[in-house]
Amino acid sequence: MVRSKSVLAIAGAAVLLAVTPVAEGADPGSSYRGRQGRYEITIQPRFVASKTVDFDGGTSIDIDQDLGFGFGFGYNFSNKLALALDWSWASSNYKAKIGTSTGGTLGTSTTGGTLDSSTIALNVSYYFLDGPLTPFVAGGIGWTWVDSNIPSGPPQGTCWWDPWYGYICTSYQNTYAKDYFSYNLGLGGRWDVTPGFFLRGSIVWQWMDVGNAGTTAFPGGRVDIGFIF
Repeated sequence: MVRSKSVLAIAGAAVLLAVTPVAEGADPGSSYRGRQGRYEITIQPRFVASKTVDFDGGTSIDIDQDLGFGFGFGYNFSNKLALALDWSWASSNYKAKIGTSTGGTLGTSTTGGTLDSSTIALNVSYYFLDGPLTPFVAGGIGWTWVDSNIPSGPPQGTCWWDPWYGYICTSYQNTYAKDYFSYNLGLGGRWDVTPGFFLRGSIVWQWMDVGNAGTTAFPGGRVDIGFIF
């Protein structure tokens, strides 16, 4: 269950920012060149909502809300249809309750830490209007990597010779990490502010199959600060 409603307020504000001219009396179409046949790059501040995921055997994980970041590269086939390759990253604190069984006696143990996640996705956007102000729907498929940062083994060391600093030794530790197939859906608005600059805001849901918890939705929001050429 989602324990935070702030994602709706933040992402909703982002949508309003993307579709509402900031200058009173400004004509949003006065310098509009259209999107068709043009490439674009985006910088994407993101918001990840808090989430509780329940697994079989009494295990659950509470993930805190957090801010993330992303960027993308896309192409507009027309004023209404675009394709983009997006990458995003987030790091959220979490607490986990783990169901245990010792000698037939059921119990629980707790742990916590920081959950790192990264997603690369191919997304399609459909704009409902040809003009500079338009609502849109977007969706896509991707690959998501999740690292619990819980050690999966003892530290291991390695050494090498550096031509500048000489003999260097360091250690690293493997952690429990897994990758998932993911897919997403987003709803929002876009404003082409100038011929080379635009803003988008959207509410986004991402789904992943997380083991015996089944397919789980992770809601969030994003603002795209974009440059089109």
